[in-house]
Amino acid sequence: MSVATVEVTRKTLEALAVQPDVVAVLPNQKIHLIRPQKIEYSALIEQEKQDKLTWGLKQLEIPQLWQKTKGQDINVAVLDTGVYAAHSALKDRVKDFIVIDPLGRRIKSEPAFDCGQHGTHVCGTIADGETPEGISIGVAPQANLFVASVLIGDASLRTLMEGISWAIEKGADIINMSLGFNYYEPLFAEILEILLNQYGILPVVAIGNENHGNSSSPGNAYNAFSVGAVEKIESSNVDVSFFSSGASLVFPGQPNPVVTKPDIVAPGTQIYSSIPPTTDEDGTYEYNFMDGTSMATPHVAGVAALLMAANPTAPATDIITVLKETAAHPKGSVLRPCNRWGNGLIQPVEALKKLTET
Repeated sequence: MSVATVEVTRKTLEALAVQPDVVAVLPNQKIHLIRPQKIEYSALIEQEKQDKLTWGLKQLEIPQLWQKTKGQDINVAVLDTGVYAAHSALKDRVKDFIVIDPLGRRIKSEPAFDCGQHGTHVCGTIADGETPEGISIGVAPQANLFVASVLIGDASLRTLMEGISWAIEKGADIINMSLGFNYYEPLFAEILEILLNQYGILPVVAIGNENHGNSSSPGNAYNAFSVGAVEKIESSNVDVSFFSSGASLVFPGQPNPVVTKPDIVAPGTQIYSSIPPTTDEDGTYEYNFMDGTSMATPHVAGVAALLMAANPTAPATDIITVLKETAAHPKGSVLRPCNRWGNGLIQPVEALKKLTET
C-alpha cells in the first residue's frame, strides 16, 4: 500500500479522488497518543507477586492458553511512541524498529528507543516475559514485535499511514494502535477494509479515554476492532472504567446506519508493564502501572496473537468474530453490543475453543 502527501484545490481534489488507483483522500490531520490516566495502587503489586502474573492475565485466564500456545511466529506491529528494546523483559522480542518523522520519512535507528514510556508499556503487555520478581506480564511472550515510532514530534495522519504501510511490508499479522485523532473520519474504514480483507491483518484500536458519550478515530470506524477498558473491583468482579470511551454513531441512509463502539473490553486499569529505565529520588524503575484503553488494547492484540498461533489458517475476521461472540456481557446477550461494554469482556479460553471448532 502506497501513501502520498499532496496539496490540492477543489478541482484537483475531485480529479484525484476518481483515479482508479486511489483508495481514499483524507485530510492530513494531527494524531495523538491516547494518554494513560493517573493511577494509584497499593496492595496490587503484592497480590501479583503472589499470583506470579498481572491481574489482567489472571482475569483473562491466559495461563490456560499457554498450555497450547504462546504466540510463536505471530508478528505484531505496534504503532506508538517507540520501544526500549533493550529491556530485560523484552529480550529478543523486538524484531525491527523504525522511526516515522512528521514528514512521513522512514528513519532507521539503532538501538530502538522510546520517546516516552507508552510504547514500551504497550509492547510489554503484548509480549513481555517476567519481571525479576517472577511476575508474568506479556499475554503472548513468544510473539514477534515490529515497532514503528509514529508519535514523535508533530505527528499526523500521514505519519500513521506510513507506519501502517511499513507494518504491511514487514508481514504483520496484527497491528496495535493505542492512538487516535479527534474527529470522525469515515474514509479510514477503507484503510481498515484493505488491512482485513486484502492483507489479512487484524487492526486492534483503542477507543479512547474521553469518557462515555465520546469516541476516537480510527477506533470508531464501523470495521475497526475497538477496545474499551475495565477495572478490577471487589472480589473477582470487573466494571468498565470511568474514563473508557463509548458511543453510538448514527448515519441515516448509509450501509452501516448505526455504529456502536467499543467492540469489546479488556483489562485497562492498574496494568503493570515494562518502561524504559526511569530514575527519580527513590531509585531507578523499569516497570510501572498505567491506566487507559491504551493498556486494554495490547491485551486484546496479545490474545489475538495466541489465537492466531493456535489456528494459523484462521482469517483475521474469524478471530474478531469469536472474540465478540464469546465475550461476557453483564446483562447477557440482550444488550450486546452496548456503548459501554461493547459485546463484553473478552473470554480467551472460550474464544480458543470456538475457534478450534470452526
